[in-house]
Amino acid sequence: MLDEIDKNFIESLRVIARGIVKGKLDPDELVNGAVEYLISNKEKYMDHPNLKAVAVLKMKGLFIDEIRKTKKFTSMTDEKGQDLEIADEKQTDILDKISLSTECNKALSVIKSMGEKCREILMLAADDLAYKEMAEKIDTPIGTVMSRLANCRKELKGLMST
Repeated sequence: MLDEIDKNFIESLRVIARGIVKGKLDPDELVNGAVEYLISNKEKYMDHPNLKAVAVLKMKGLFIDEIRKTKKFTSMTDEKGQDLEIADEKQTDILDKISLSTECNKALSVIKSMGEKCREILMLAADDLAYKEMAEKIDTPIGTVMSRLANCRKELKGLMST
């Protein structure tokens, strides 16, 4: 497991973390937290087939925890005298990010429900591998990789819209 946590693994986590935080937090804090989590729980994840997915879920959790710590609300009352809590503009932006995180979790859930070949090709595509690299990794002709990826993306889009 620890041999999988190399420079490329960490750099790919940084790219994902930058997408999660969108400038609101330091993405390296999320990466560090996720890597520390994997290392401290190495027995639990030693045989896990996709450490990156575990790390991404941990980063999302860390991001949400940090947002909750910095939650700021403005208190107002409505016409009946009931207290209302209105999120300030910065908080609304953060809530949008949490919504995006929820969409990512839905996508991950949908991908897990797809067939093994689709999961495999979509994960390779998510790693930004070229068609040739994907074909070599799964020992499949490049044309088959291109066709399979197109079909799996179409299936993913259909499942996400339901």
